[in-house]
Amino acid sequence: MKVALVNPTPMDHYAPCIRALSSSLRVHGHDTRLILLPADTYGARFDRAHVAQHPESLVQDVLEKVADCDLVGVSFLSSMFDSAVQVTRAVQRRFPGKPIVWGGFHPTAMPLEALDFVDMVCVGEGEDALLELVSCLEDGKDPWHIRNFWFRRPDGRVVGNPLRPLIQDLDTLPFIDFDFHDDWSWNDRQTHLVRLDRARFRDVGPRYVDRSGALRLAYKTMATRGCPHRCAFCGVSFQHALYRGQRLSRRRSVPHLVAEIRSVVRSFPEIGIVHFQDDVFFSTSTGEISRFADAWKREIGLPFRAQCSPADIDEETLATAVDAGLVFTELGIQTGSPAIMKMYRRDMTNAQTTRAARLIARHARQTQVPDYHVILDNPWETTQDALETLHLLWSLPVPYNLLPSSLVPYPGTQLFRRAVEDGIVTDEIAQIYRKPFHTPQPSYLNFLFFLTFFNRFPKAILRRLASDRCVRLFHRRTLDAVWGKAYQWGEVLRQIQRLSAFAERGSLFEIPNVRELKRIANQMK
Repeated sequence: MKVALVNPTPMDHYAPCIRALSSSLRVHGHDTRLILLPADTYGARFDRAHVAQHPESLVQDVLEKVADCDLVGVSFLSSMFDSAVQVTRAVQRRFPGKPIVWGGFHPTAMPLEALDFVDMVCVGEGEDALLELVSCLEDGKDPWHIRNFWFRRPDGRVVGNPLRPLIQDLDTLPFIDFDFHDDWSWNDRQTHLVRLDRARFRDVGPRYVDRSGALRLAYKTMATRGCPHRCAFCGVSFQHALYRGQRLSRRRSVPHLVAEIRSVVRSFPEIGIVHFQDDVFFSTSTGEISRFADAWKREIGLPFRAQCSPADIDEETLATAVDAGLVFTELGIQTGSPAIMKMYRRDMTNAQTTRAARLIARHARQTQVPDYHVILDNPWETTQDALETLHLLWSLPVPYNLLPSSLVPYPGTQLFRRAVEDGIVTDEIAQIYRKPFHTPQPSYLNFLFFLTFFNRFPKAILRRLASDRCVRLFHRRTLDAVWGKAYQWGEVLRQIQRLSAFAERGSLFEIPNVRELKRIANQMK
């Protein structure tokens, strides 16, 4: 069969879910076409009522690409809901009766809602389930029994089948589809689909800085599936519940991982850096990291990036990774309030965060400035909770990039259920699916977080601005619009600061921030 796999995806064109599904189908003799749609909401982050809709010309191109396909699969996250619905409705109008299946995290968390739009929903891991569905459709058999699927039968009855066991041995899976055999992406104006071949990927693929400061074309992949943590704001907690009794956090062997990178680099020598997208790359033993480092230095030799958790790194692990080529890491801090940390179900302390940040700082000469993530706009958080996070950040060694995000209680997370029960969320589509998380709500406290972006801003002044007197004076709803506008203008200055750093290296036009800065400025007019 010929299967179109559609995925609203950010600018990096990573799309791991449909690339994994595509490789699995192709290994078993089926043909696939990958259709990537623009889903980068960063440019619309100051628009509080943004509804993601593609131009009609782009949708018409999608219809042309699925016309000769026997099955259309759409995989998406909650923030891409509008895009998925728009494309699905268009396919249904043009090709009545063409089978469409939804999958990905959002349909997994909300299968009943998904059945309002399509008749087949894949829940959980999809490789074996989708393969079985394709085989049934190809043979003209009824699919109602297939595990990992919810169906709405022709008579209107809903069938929710049990899950099949998780794939524990990840080495049995083929490498993700990075062949560009029939891939389609969007043009620069996001108005039409264009062929995503190797030449196009060289132009639009992600680029990251190595130790010398040069921008290198990146290949993204994962060494693991799942995560050992059960954070209340993350959908992984839902996956733990979904697969209760099974080992959710799984890791590929070092030889399998290295073989993938070796294969990609051999066929695509322009790749100059590897970005591991694992939630916590270091969530394994020191011995495993050591085996990875030895194989990486011996067989790959490229710089790489990886995420970490304050509870999962120590000096030996980090030093081993840096020696192997680690040039960047990011740390999930989220909060400095013990009360909110407990609410988030993160078994970590400020002492662990401080220790991890100091470990990262020791390797500053060999690594790029790290990213530290924090969550703002928690409706259950007090002013004191926010101030505790600020004081923690101000105690960490600089430099670092601060990446704040607005708390969005996505479906499937523990906070989603609590937000609904507490009456905080009454309209999932408006308050969650369409809520931008890149930019915090306008407020005085959030403006203090913004000032923390600037590592050289005097900490004495920041602490003075966070004093009880200043907070009482300026942290008022009547002034929120002022702080929001100050945040936007400050963001322009921050982007200019970042661009100037690239300009000094002569690489200004290799990054997309120029267009991004223009979009921000236009929104502020």
